[in-house]
Amino acid sequence: MKFKNSPLNFTSLDLEIEAIQRFRSLAPFLDSECLVFRELNPRSPVLCLDLTNCPQAMYRDMDRKEWQEFAELLLYSSHYLGLANSLVFKNGEEIVGWINFKSKIYFSRE
Repeated sequence: MKFKNSPLNFTSLDLEIEAIQRFRSLAPFLDSECLVFRELNPRSPVLCLDLTNCPQAMYRDMDRKEWQEFAELLLYSSHYLGLANSLVFKNGEEIVGWINFKSKIYFSRE
């Protein structure tokens, strides 16, 4: 008999899904409609947040300081789980912002 949560049955996809679910539990303020996934860049994985389907008012009404706090909370949550050390915010295929531990936050609407 196979057990659903047996460590021997986990695939990398199962682990990825579990890690994203744990990330969402550490960031309950992140809207459930926001798509969260990882992409590989030449140096390391990057956690992407696609804000296309998110309630627009929540994210568009934030000033720079609120965006900074929002992005830092997400970055620390991602780092804590070992998902990524960089975040990219997208609107569909367009990159609208990013943050990592080495550089300041950037948002294209500035």
